[in-house]
Amino acid sequence: MVLIKGGSFLRLKYPVTLARDFWLGKYEVTQSEYETVTGKNPSHFKGDTNRPVEKVSYVDALAYCSAVTKRERDARRLPLDYAYRLPTEAEWEYACRAGTTNLYSFGDSVTNADQYAWTLENSDSITHPVGQKHANPWGLYDIHGNVWEWCSDWFGEYPATEISDPLGPKQGKFKVFRGGSWNHAIELARSRNRFMMAPTNGIYFVGFRIALSALSQAEFKAP
Repeated sequence: MVLIKGGSFLRLKYPVTLARDFWLGKYEVTQSEYETVTGKNPSHFKGDTNRPVEKVSYVDALAYCSAVTKRERDARRLPLDYAYRLPTEAEWEYACRAGTTNLYSFGDSVTNADQYAWTLENSDSITHPVGQKHANPWGLYDIHGNVWEWCSDWFGEYPATEISDPLGPKQGKFKVFRGGSWNHAIELARSRNRFMMAPTNGIYFVGFRIALSALSQAEFKAP
């Protein structure tokens, strides 16, 4: 996990502030990690379990986070007031940008994209083992490309105002995923790009990475 310190970024022309620090997976969750926790590997692209898991729905990804939280608490490696979860859309974009204001965390030009991302242009139409490309400035691998990554937000229009710690709409039809993938052009892997899908659907170009943070007072209920 990579510690992401709180801070701000511009979403379109409005500041978005993240007041709390959080951790984010250095890599997308792999098939091996997913199978160890769930006993299943739903992925289309098998053969190397260090590839990112895909064909997981939002519901599946959420269940994985809950299972990892329980495992780590039971092993007394995780305090009761911490939990693994999916990142919010704002957290994901903030971490992807890593302090940059460019189209991608590696700049505005796609000239060097091959060094950072598996996309339609270089993937040979398959996923690839995580961590083979360069990381972004904050040490996150495959944040552009390989597989899209689920976020916790319902899809909706952004508020046209400055905002702190946004959680997205309270309800909706589709959940957000971010980052581009092996079968989409590099332009769709830009830091700000977003897409959406029903939370019960899974497809072979969407996976996830997990976040970790302290629970708020409202979320935490001591036993």
